[in-house]
Amino acid sequence: MIRAVLVMLGGAVLAGLLVSLTASVASAHVPTTDGTSTIRQDGSLVRYKLEVDYDKLTKAAGLGGLPRRAKDAERETFLDSHRSQLASYLADHLTVALDDVRCAAALEDTGITKRQNFLYARMLLIHRCPGSGGEFTVRYEVFSDTAAIGAEHTNMVDYDLGGSGGSDVFDAGHHELRVGQSHADDAGQHEPQVGARVFSSSMGRFVSMGLEHILFGVDHVLFLVLLLLGAQGWRSVVRLATSFTLAHSVTLALAVLGWVEVPAEIVEPLIALSIVYVAVENIVRGESQHRTLIVFGFGLLHGLGFAGALSFTDHFSGHLLVSLLSFNLGIELGQLAIVLVVFPLLLLARRYSWSTVAHAGATAVVGVIGLVWFIERLLAPSGAA
Repeated sequence: MIRAVLVMLGGAVLAGLLVSLTASVASAHVPTTDGTSTIRQDGSLVRYKLEVDYDKLTKAAGLGGLPRRAKDAERETFLDSHRSQLASYLADHLTVALDDVRCAAALEDTGITKRQNFLYARMLLIHRCPGSGGEFTVRYEVFSDTAAIGAEHTNMVDYDLGGSGGSDVFDAGHHELRVGQSHADDAGQHEPQVGARVFSSSMGRFVSMGLEHILFGVDHVLFLVLLLLGAQGWRSVVRLATSFTLAHSVTLALAVLGWVEVPAEIVEPLIALSIVYVAVENIVRGESQHRTLIVFGFGLLHGLGFAGALSFTDHFSGHLLVSLLSFNLGIELGQLAIVLVVFPLLLLARRYSWSTVAHAGATAVVGVIGLVWFIERLLAPSGAA
């Protein structure tokens, strides 16, 4: 018993030292920015409403910046006064073409939008195309130089263009959207295939996003690992995983649809605290009879965290529902992969006498990491969680 306590304390101290020396890892998330694109065709005109991180845009476009405590009116005026410079940046990083002929673009309006205490720059671009039918190509490279903004960028797209509508996503691996029917194709013969290809590739990207979000969201992974460490058997794993899945699916949907809005500076510290709670419970008394209900409550928090990767401006629609379900499917696939890899190894380790000490030590280490994240996020400036 004394040896077990010493191992746990040693592991906890080591974890604390490692976390303090690697603050970038302790954040549990790769720095990201999000944005939205709402694209609507009106004859030969394409209206493109773009919303992206205000501070990152002014930095990437070389506009300079305002004091952190600047008022909203000052920020709007700042964008408007730099409209020509902003238009030049967007002309190089966002284009719309019809049958490979670039549409002339004009920046018609600028402004700001706030969502969950984050400030976004809002821009309306009008693209005048040489016709109204054909294959449209949208090329998006805003913030493509990630070194310039110190973060990865994801932009959610809602489009009604080229006779079809849907949702898509621009990110580091996907900069181009092609919709409509090229005049070079046989008249109408390939339209169903083109639409199906765009639809399936869009679904695949949202599934991939969900998969990456849970696998690279270290806090979500560690929470699942703690549940597996405390689980008594496969029946327990299925019960807990089902509870967690139902809960995070509910709040993910509610948050993405805009029906529930909780600031990230509240959600993120509580997610870290959920790790601490389960770790302490694992060590003190193991899996309690109320754990399923507790996991459901924590799952509601994690669902709000998952929703931070999605940001739509469209109201509820079939396209949005498909995108949401695809993203959630990716999360479930990632969760299933973690369970199928980790839990069999834990069952194998439990055959050995040292497993009790090892399980307790691992739980203590994860608990300390969760505590560091909780303090870090609690003290982080607004919007930085």
